[in-house]
Amino acid sequence: MKLIVTGGGTGGHIYPALEIAKHARAHGDEVSYFGSVRGQEGKASERENFPFQGFPSQPLYSLRSLRGLKSAMALLKARGLARAALKLANPDAVFSTGGYSAGPVVSGARSLGIPYLIHEANSVPGRSNLIFAKEARAFTTLFKSTERFAPEVRCQRVGQPVRSELRSAVGKRSPEPDLVLCIGGSQGSEFLNGCVPRAFAGSQLLAVRLLIASGPKNFETTQKVVTGLGIGDRVTVWPYLETDEMLDAYCRATVVIGRSGGTLAELAMFGIPSVLVPLPTSAGDHQLHNAEEFVDMNASILLNQADATPSAVSDAVAGWLGDAGRLESAQIALHAWDLPDATETIYGLLSRTK
Repeated sequence: MKLIVTGGGTGGHIYPALEIAKHARAHGDEVSYFGSVRGQEGKASERENFPFQGFPSQPLYSLRSLRGLKSAMALLKARGLARAALKLANPDAVFSTGGYSAGPVVSGARSLGIPYLIHEANSVPGRSNLIFAKEARAFTTLFKSTERFAPEVRCQRVGQPVRSELRSAVGKRSPEPDLVLCIGGSQGSEFLNGCVPRAFAGSQLLAVRLLIASGPKNFETTQKVVTGLGIGDRVTVWPYLETDEMLDAYCRATVVIGRSGGTLAELAMFGIPSVLVPLPTSAGDHQLHNAEEFVDMNASILLNQADATPSAVSDAVAGWLGDAGRLESAQIALHAWDLPDATETIYGLLSRTK
C-alpha cells in the first residue's frame, strides 16, 4: 500500500499520525507525511525518517479581517499544491488526524477520488475533520461522547494510536505514592507552570515530590518559580520529556496534573488518575468535554482554569493521594475505557480501502 498521512501542527495530531505511519512501514508499505511548513510535523516526521512535503497551511481566521482573508488565500494555495503533490504521488489512501495542516491535503484527496480515513482524538470534532467526515471511508474516534457532538457522522470508536514504546511499558508501572507528574501538553502550559509549584509549596503537600514538564520556552521561568519558592529539593523541572523519560514518569507517578488534550489517551493506557485543568481557549471547548468524560468515570478531578488556584490544586491532589481505594477504582475504570488495539484497527481499515 502507498499511504499518505497528514495532521498537525501540534503534537496531539502529529503523534497518532506518526504511529500509523510507523505501523504501515513495518508492514512494508510506502509512507510519506504531508503537512504544513509552519507546524511541528515536518521535524517530527523527518526524525522518524519519513519523506515530508509541507504546504503553506495555516489556521483559518475570521474572514471579516485582513488576517482572515490572508489565511483563506494561504489555504487555497496550500490546497492546490497538496492536490498536485497527491496527483503525482498517487497513493492508495490518505490517513488524517485533522488540524489546520490536514485540511488542504484531505480536500485534495477528495477532489481526486483518493480514499481517506479520518481519526478524531477529541470529544468535539475539529472543523477540518467535520467538513470531510461524511465522505471518509471511516471516521474513527477516541472518545465515546464524539457521537453526541457529531450525530450526523457515523463514528467508529477504536481508541487512540499511542506510541508503541509507551504501550509496551504499561505492565512495568509501579507508582510511587509521593510522586506527582505535571504535563501541559507538547508545548507545556504557562498557567500550570505558575500555579502547580505554588500548590506544592503549601503545607498540605510538603511530603510530596513533583516532576514538571514545563515546555522548552517556559523552562527557565518555571525553574525560577521553583527556586524562589524554596522547593527545589523535591520539585524537578524538565523542559521536555523524551519518550524514555515520559515512559519512566508514567510508570512512577501516582497522579498526573495536566491539560485534557492528547495526554488523556496515555493516562487511560497507564491507568493514572488525574487533576485536569482544560485549556479554556480550546476549539469548541473540546478540552472541557474531554475532561468531563474522565470525570464521569471517576478517573479525574476537573478544575476550570478560573478556579484552579494553588489551594484548589493542592486539595485535589491530596484527595487522590489520601484515598487508596479511590485510586484503585480510577485505575480499573481507565483500563476498561482504554482500547489497546487502535493502531491495528485503523491500519486494517486503511488496508481495506485499496
